[in-house]
Amino acid sequence: MDKRSLALSLLLLGLAFVGAVHTVADFAYGTGLSGIGIALVGAALAGLVLVNR
Repeated sequence: MDKRSLALSLLLLGLAFVGAVHTVADFAYGTGLSGIGIALVGAALAGLVLVNR
């Protein structure tokens, strides 16, 4: 794994974490951000699959 793919993987993991936090915050506090959170987690995981294939 080179430095570029490692950096991109860490960035995508960070985005997936932010999406998960938005989703949990919506379920806990009713913030209305679950649609954004779920989409962000899905896009980040798809990006991880594409980067690390």
